[in-house]
Amino acid sequence: MLDNLLTATNTTRTSLSNLKKKLSKIRIQVDDLAADLEKVDTKFENVLSQAEIYKSKLERELGREVRRLEKELELLRKSTGGAITPGTIAESDLKVASTIGIFDTILRHMCNYAEDFRLASEAFLFPVVYERVMDGAEEAYYLEEIPPAAPLVIKRGQSYIEWLRSEYDTHVTDPDTWSDAIDYIVEWWRNDALPMIYGARDEQWDIDMPLSLQEVLLWRESPSDRPLNFPKIFDAYEVYRKHKDEIYATTGLREFELKLFSFEAEETTQSRFGPR
Repeated sequence: MLDNLLTATNTTRTSLSNLKKKLSKIRIQVDDLAADLEKVDTKFENVLSQAEIYKSKLERELGREVRRLEKELELLRKSTGGAITPGTIAESDLKVASTIGIFDTILRHMCNYAEDFRLASEAFLFPVVYERVMDGAEEAYYLEEIPPAAPLVIKRGQSYIEWLRSEYDTHVTDPDTWSDAIDYIVEWWRNDALPMIYGARDEQWDIDMPLSLQEVLLWRESPSDRPLNFPKIFDAYEVYRKHKDEIYATTGLREFELKLFSFEAEETTQSRFGPR
């Protein structure tokens, strides 16, 4: 009888041990399930958050665009006595095209083989100049002729690029370098380049902020998404593309580029063969 009792006790212990193991496995499975549910919940929250951000951004951009168009229509009606003609709209577009064309030319010559510096420059110029030009509310931002200081701006910009190369081991678009260098580049445009281009300084530049690295990389790497992510900048370039041939002569860009090309060719010849 004692043997039977011991056997029953051992059997009960074994059963309890197996039951504990099963319960432990169930607890682990429940914990894993809870963790998976938490991950799914987090992903859902992230998707929901991104959707809300996108919705707010879209509403903000569309609202801003509607207000801009309403303002432009009001200004056009006032300037034309209520009659809006295609010629009036074309005049506004030509001013936009001229401004974008001049800045594009300056950046192209300044940033030859320095696309990272151009991208960093555009991070500041896009919100500060291009968007204001597209808004059409500040006439002072229009450039209808290449500024006399343009060659000096290009030369000083190239010197600034050389300085940046001596200070940093990577391109400006490296995240660590960007966090430090973008402030220097913005300050150069605020206090040196833009005042030379416009012949005056706008105090608004002191509080204007550049686009983030993520935003300018999105601009560079996703051209097809530009109309949605950067509607004003995209529209500015579209206006420039449409009127590029028209403004090439009227702005003095043709003569400017010919002189610049001749000067660069002369410098190259002298550097190869020495002064004549």
